[in-house]
Amino acid sequence: MIFRLLATIYNALPIRWQRRLLDRTQHRFLVGVAGLGVDKDGHVLLARHRFGAPEWRFLGGFLDVRERIEDALAREIREETGLEVEVGPILEASPGYRWQRVELVYAYRPAGGAQRLSDEVIELRAFDPADLPDVRADQRGMIERHAARAAEWARQRA
Repeated sequence: MIFRLLATIYNALPIRWQRRLLDRTQHRFLVGVAGLGVDKDGHVLLARHRFGAPEWRFLGGFLDVRERIEDALAREIREETGLEVEVGPILEASPGYRWQRVELVYAYRPAGGAQRLSDEVIELRAFDPADLPDVRADQRGMIERHAARAAEWARQRA
């Protein structure tokens, strides 16, 4: 309930105020970690989030101080979906989307747990990489560049 109210307020703010809010509440330098998840069939796992833009996008979040990057991704996914994951190779490092940060994108695959979405995530689904929904533009490019590699890694680990 509180997440819905906060999301409504946050999304109503102009981008410059959203950025100021994050700048004031996060560490001096933001490091984002995101995952291009693939299931056993090679489908890409995408989520619709309550905060931010309505497009489908990767799961992930921000790195905590002194936290291993792979642990941060696994923690964020567990907190948002209830799923346990195996984090694979880094696929790409980018300057981030809309915010001044570095975003590290890793492959991952579900490895257990029971799906239970947090208030932060509206929906989680797997999509064929050739038939994607409305995905955030930068992440669509990452899927096009890296989905086959991530799927091959996941197949080898299964």
